[in-house]
Amino acid sequence: MEDPDALLTSVLEWAANDPRIGAVIATGSRGRGERVDEYSDFDLEIITPQWQELSADPSWVHNFGEVLLCMSFDQIDSLWPAPKLVVYEQGRKCDFMIAGPERVKSMIDDGLDALYNRGYTVLFDRDGITDKLPTPAGAPAPKLPSAAQFHETVEEFWYEATQIPVYIKRADLWVVKFRDNTTKEDLLTMLEWYAATDPDGPPDTWHIGHHMSEWLPAEIWDRVQQTYGGMSVDESWRSLDATVALFAEISETVSQRCGFDSPTPLATRARRLIDTYRSPHIST
Repeated sequence: MEDPDALLTSVLEWAANDPRIGAVIATGSRGRGERVDEYSDFDLEIITPQWQELSADPSWVHNFGEVLLCMSFDQIDSLWPAPKLVVYEQGRKCDFMIAGPERVKSMIDDGLDALYNRGYTVLFDRDGITDKLPTPAGAPAPKLPSAAQFHETVEEFWYEATQIPVYIKRADLWVVKFRDNTTKEDLLTMLEWYAATDPDGPPDTWHIGHHMSEWLPAEIWDRVQQTYGGMSVDESWRSLDATVALFAEISETVSQRCGFDSPTPLATRARRLIDTYRSPHIST
């Protein structure tokens, strides 16, 4: 991978020599100074009044190394363009968010957003626009579901789980995996709520399952690992069984902690339907 110090030096030299750039701020692991290892990427915010110009023409990312890929995903509900996601030739990834000075001012006036509250480091500031940014407060408090959100997740999970056996019976195994992906998204959501409602205090659940082995009880983490399997019929059944058993148990616990109606009657009926497909099946 590209040397991180050399790459960052290139970014900061470019920022200092380009009058359009007002500030460069690191977030993520390098901005917090925690969990940094040899593979850690860069999450950099480029603050500039000319944010539209830099976003429209991202050729400046080539100043920092040989670019393998430069792309953006669609941005939803944001005032600023989607970040430029850059992978350099030797594998170092840099995510460049481009925003106007108003982004910094809004956090000075209204408080840090969740990303900045986890920690940030100002790497370059031409005119002191970041001087009054508040001190990070740490990980945000977990968001608990409403009853509607909880039951919507439960219903989506069991909808997908009851369709997977159809494709197992057909040995249409790519579709099995495709639908299984949705059950895993719902399982992750439920596990996050399980952690958020921990009577001993909620751990930090990060995002997309990062560090899951640290914020789940060891026994639950062991069971999570059983929810994945290979692409055979037998492995598809095994992983489905592990997934539905874990989701049924965790969702019942969350419902009790939150005072919601129990999801177990639906789970019982759905698992009964799943069992009707079980035998005989063709091994592949």
